[in-house]
Amino acid sequence: MVPVLTDPAEDTDVEPQTVLAPLTGAAIFLVAVAGQEQHCVDAVRRLFGDLPALLRAVGFRDAEGSLTCVTGIGSQLWDRLAGGPRPAGLHPFRELKAAGRHAVSTPGDLLFHLRAARMDLCFELATQIMSRLGSAVSVIDEVHGFRYFDDRDLIGFVDGTENPVGAAAARAVLIGAEDAAFAGGSYVIVQKYLHDLPAWNEIPVEEQERIVGRTKLADIELDDEVKPSYAHNALTTIERDGEEIQILRDNMPFGAPGSAEYGTYFIGYSRTPDTIEQMLRNMFIGLPEGNYDRLLDVSRAVTGTLFFVPSMPLLDSLAQEPPAAAERDGRADDAAELPSATPRHYAGSLRIGSLKGASPDE
Repeated sequence: MVPVLTDPAEDTDVEPQTVLAPLTGAAIFLVAVAGQEQHCVDAVRRLFGDLPALLRAVGFRDAEGSLTCVTGIGSQLWDRLAGGPRPAGLHPFRELKAAGRHAVSTPGDLLFHLRAARMDLCFELATQIMSRLGSAVSVIDEVHGFRYFDDRDLIGFVDGTENPVGAAAARAVLIGAEDAAFAGGSYVIVQKYLHDLPAWNEIPVEEQERIVGRTKLADIELDDEVKPSYAHNALTTIERDGEEIQILRDNMPFGAPGSAEYGTYFIGYSRTPDTIEQMLRNMFIGLPEGNYDRLLDVSRAVTGTLFFVPSMPLLDSLAQEPPAAAERDGRADDAAELPSATPRHYAGSLRIGSLKGASPDE
């Protein structure tokens, strides 16, 4: 049964992370896996405690730079950090396979989504984050995204046109009373897509527009009478009870012309991962089965990970060790001073994210 999604603003005043920040000209996406030793988890906790100060210190260098950082936590690391209840929708990314199309599932304990008007701000904050974490984590993927002309991707179409704004964006991405202990949080799915641009550029523009579902130059949605059922925007439109269920995309192009690598980093925030997962099923499996997204004929997903994005109070509380863990370490007296790992009456805090070569899972 699909939960009734009320307005998060009516459910809680818990401060979310900056998932609703506007699109920027530069971004860095860092996906990392934490080591198995306890000191690795401890290093992650210390970073969570330091992050607000790091963000202020780097962002202060350019008050107009709009520097933000969203931190996501993967399914496996959540259990090691929280030692208690789990967000209802948190699980490993579910891979999809159909007729050569493959939405791979790749490892990821931490996601850092850094955005700013300038790449140097993102770069400096990423440097400070990695300096704090050191050998406690291994970086699985690092992508430096950039704004490409008028918010286009490398296949030449404007990306993110249908993003919700204002209160609609908050309703789309922020958890409310349906999972009250995690209110103010969100879910994010990331995928790194690599494009065969020579093959794409051989397709006539009229057919490209039918594949995407929009005009290429003017960015106008095609009429339903001419838009095919396999169009990308047709397959990624999710409706329930006659109402469209939206997500917030912050996709960025990336590339390395010298090695002929051209791609789009998909990053979608949602109140529940079900919405994005249905979009991906429609794209890779088809709706109905076999009626798949033709973009996948020239694009390949080489990563795929799901993260939970805690609210600000919850992220801050995760910097502290849960009492149960402290007791196991023989420090029950010290743990008595720590907040309880049990959800309290207030929401959002337990008080305690190339077509060249083989895909990563092969």
